[in-house]
Amino acid sequence: MRTKFFKVVSLFLAVFMLVSMAGCSKKTADGTGDITIGVLVPLSGSEAYYGNDMLQSYKLACDEINAAGGVLGRKLALYEADDACDPNTATQAASKIIAQGVDFVVGGYGSGATIPTLQQFFDEDLIMLISCANSTDITKLGLNQSFMINSPGTHASVTLTDLCKSLDTKKVALIHQGDAYTKNLSDICETTLPKSGISIATVQVMEKGAPDVSAIVTAIRNSGADFVYWCGYHADGSNVIKQLRQGGYTGNIAVGDGSASVELITACGSAGEGVYVTSPPFVEFSDGGEKFVNDYTAKFGMAPGTYASLCYDTIYLLKEAIEKAGSTDFETVRGNVQNTDYKGLSGTIKFSENREPAISNFIVLKIENGVFKLVTL
Repeated sequence: MRTKFFKVVSLFLAVFMLVSMAGCSKKTADGTGDITIGVLVPLSGSEAYYGNDMLQSYKLACDEINAAGGVLGRKLALYEADDACDPNTATQAASKIIAQGVDFVVGGYGSGATIPTLQQFFDEDLIMLISCANSTDITKLGLNQSFMINSPGTHASVTLTDLCKSLDTKKVALIHQGDAYTKNLSDICETTLPKSGISIATVQVMEKGAPDVSAIVTAIRNSGADFVYWCGYHADGSNVIKQLRQGGYTGNIAVGDGSASVELITACGSAGEGVYVTSPPFVEFSDGGEKFVNDYTAKFGMAPGTYASLCYDTIYLLKEAIEKAGSTDFETVRGNVQNTDYKGLSGTIKFSENREPAISNFIVLKIENGVFKLVTL
């Protein structure tokens, strides 16, 4: 009887071990099968336009790489999860990505939604290449496998300072929305602009989705600001710009990279004429950008968006790091990413010790006759 009992227990343990092994992460695989990349992007909600563009840019890169033979003879496969640009939804999406047993993670649009997921990926030894989110709060976490591809607010403030100087600006009004990205950008500008002799006239906070910002318009007009810098996203930014102009504000207006979208032009209408953008690298103005635009448009039936070149480069940078490693080994690939010197559509990507871009990729655009024009300062 005892012998039969032990046989049953042994059989149970054997089955348990097989099931457990089957559920292990692909990171422990033998170098065969697909290399799976988790994609954390907003595919629903107000920022779904950006998330869809990010995903399509990743797909274009992966399809090109797979058509050319893959990476180390293996195909790249994407597993996308919708973070809705919401912190709670994002952590749930991150858990789905982890449960899928992916090898790497890319994505991250909104900093407020991205930041809560980074510890989850760190705990699982998953390298996270953050294509768009760029709050310096990301790197303050000190997680050595999280890399920021998009230039942070410290780079934006340098570009903004150069723009302000070129326009002989004296006093700047800042507007943010209190979240991880917009407040971070505003705080950085509030600290850095005065060092170049440009004073801060006022700092205003707009509630997300607020239809009436007349109080902010009045405060800015009373402050004497000759320049307004909107630190938020384009949906609310267009409303601010229209009400500033309707309220009689005649000074210069600029928006940060969170509003660097053709959707801003459409939403602003005539009020958008003359508005400046401290922008990520628009692919239309990049070397080799024409081919990318044609390939993207042919594949998806629409033009690429703001962060397309950064997302496209993210995949190719990862490909290069894996190939140099000769495997998907976490430590080796992580070291290769840290030491990368990748030249892509968005420019040269190198990382400083804290895993922020060592070289700024910001450019200045201006809305003229309903389109973005590149500005040389």
